[in-house]
Amino acid sequence: MATRVFDPTGVYEGVDDLKSLKTFYEDWQDREGVPVHTTFHIEDLATVPVGPWKRFGAKGCFINLADCHIVAAAMLEIPPGGKTNPVKHMFESWCYVVHGRGETTFEQPGTAGGRVEWEDRGLFGPPLNTTYQHRNLDPAKPARILLVTNAPVTMNLYHSDEFIFDNPFVFKDRFRGQNDFFNPVMEYMRPKYLGARVLRSNLVPDVLETSLAHWALRGHAAKTVHLSMSDHTMAAHISDFEVGTYKKAHRHGPGAHVILLQGTGYSLIWKEGEPRQRVDWKPGTMFAPPEWYFHQHFNTGKEPARYLALRRGGSPEHKMKIGMSGGEKAEGPDQIEYEYEDPAIYEEFVAELKKNGAECRQPRPVYASGPRPDFKD
Repeated sequence: MATRVFDPTGVYEGVDDLKSLKTFYEDWQDREGVPVHTTFHIEDLATVPVGPWKRFGAKGCFINLADCHIVAAAMLEIPPGGKTNPVKHMFESWCYVVHGRGETTFEQPGTAGGRVEWEDRGLFGPPLNTTYQHRNLDPAKPARILLVTNAPVTMNLYHSDEFIFDNPFVFKDRFRGQNDFFNPVMEYMRPKYLGARVLRSNLVPDVLETSLAHWALRGHAAKTVHLSMSDHTMAAHISDFEVGTYKKAHRHGPGAHVILLQGTGYSLIWKEGEPRQRVDWKPGTMFAPPEWYFHQHFNTGKEPARYLALRRGGSPEHKMKIGMSGGEKAEGPDQIEYEYEDPAIYEEFVAELKKNGAECRQPRPVYASGPRPDFKD
C-alpha cells in the first residue's frame, strides 16, 4: 500500500497558533453582539457592565472566567416592568437572581406550561428545551439574573444554531407541565453519597436562608448541601463557614462558579508547586478556580460566610465526569489537611482577622513532621 505524505519536504512554514482559533461557542458570543468580560473574577455581579441583547430583548453580557470550555456564565438585566423575549435552547441553565422580583413562564408542547415567581437570591433552572420568558414585576427597578450554563460544551459539540435554539424535541421525562413543579418544597435526602447532604427542590426561594448540613471533613465549622433541581445534569451546592474560620484547600475540575452570598474574606488559589493567588470577596463577588488548582476559602469578617457554587456535572442523581475529577472525597490527594498546609497560610489569616477586629475561632494546626502523603496506589 502506498504511503501518502501531506508535506513531503518536511518543512512547515505555516503559523501554528491553536490559541488564536475560536470555538463555536466563542464565535457565537461574538455574533450575539453583547459585552464579553474575560476575567479571573467579577468583583460585584450587580455592577458588571451590560449591553443590548437582541436574542433576549433585554440587556446582557457574557462572563468568561477561568477554563470556561464546559460551563460559562452570562448576565441578563430586565428593565423595570419589562420582559424578555421567549427563548428555548438545548443546553441547561441555572438562573440565579442577583436582585429583583419577577416571574418566569414556561411553555412546552402538549402541556399547560408552568410558572415560577422569584426574588433576590432565588435559584431555579428552566427545564431543558422548554420555551421560557422572564418578567420583571418591579415597576421601578431593573432585575438581574445570572445564567450559568453548559452552553460551551453543548454548542461546541453540535456547532449548529438551529439544533441548539430551534429544536422541536420535547423532554417529557424532565417536565410534563405539572402545576406544582416549582413549588418551593424542600426534600432533604440522605443518600449513600455526597455525605448524605442533598436537597431536592426545583425552586430555592433564597439560597442565603437554606438550611445546610455540617461537613466537618471539609473544615472547621463547615456546612454544605448539594442541590438536585429540574432534573439537571449540571450540579450546584451551597456552603458556609463560621466567623473566624477557614476551609481546607481542595481541588477539582473546571467550571465551578463560586458566588458569594454573605460575609467578607478571601480565597487563595494555586496550581501545585506554584505561587498562590488571592481573590478578596464580598457579597456579589464571583470567581471560578481553574481546573485542578487548589483553592481555600477564608472568612475574615464578623458574620458567617456563605457561597453558592454552580458547576458542571454531575448532579446528585445524574453522575457524570467531565474534565479532571476530584473533590468528591473530603480526604486524599485532592484535599490538603490542615496539618500539611503551609504555616504561612494560618499566619496570614490571623493577621487579616486582626485588621478587621474579628475573632479567630480556628485552632492553630499541629503541623505534621513529615511530608504530605502522595496517596499513590
